[in-house]
Amino acid sequence: MPTHIKIHADLPLAWYSDEPQAGSDGILLLRVLALLEAAPPNYNEDDSVETLRWQGLEARVDLCMMLLGQLLLRDGLLPDVCPVELSGEGASWTSPGKLSSGQHGTLALYLSPRIPQPLLLPASLTDVQQKDDGSWLVQARFELGDLELQDWLDKTIFRRHRREIFERKHAHDDE
Repeated sequence: MPTHIKIHADLPLAWYSDEPQAGSDGILLLRVLALLEAAPPNYNEDDSVETLRWQGLEARVDLCMMLLGQLLLRDGLLPDVCPVELSGEGASWTSPGKLSSGQHGTLALYLSPRIPQPLLLPASLTDVQQKDDGSWLVQARFELGDLELQDWLDKTIFRRHRREIFERKHAHDDE
């Protein structure tokens, strides 16, 4: 079941209407992101600190090499960055162009500048409202259909939510 936790971020994103986007393996992408943001998962009490570092490095290199092959096949610029509210159930963002409620398509999210590859999430637009500035507030519900992808998306959102809380608590430490 998707997480109800929401995070807010400024991310490059694009909406592709009515056409499934070929490309990335979302589970692999989220695994790589988790590895880049966390400590090595293989912990054994007998392992030295140096062994743990090498294990973490090896896992990162393996996954990054798989992604590198995919990235070499891709050319083009990243979409514009915009504020997005993201949960395991869906997303909300501001679009400069009009979209239609009920539309099906793919939301492409670029979750990390270190991995310029989109996470492609099938979705349907549940609400589109025009704002005072002429832009459009768009709400989408994900239609993942893949429990493992849903689990990795939920883990990513939870990890980033924890980081948001940590940064809010420790924001006064820098002053």
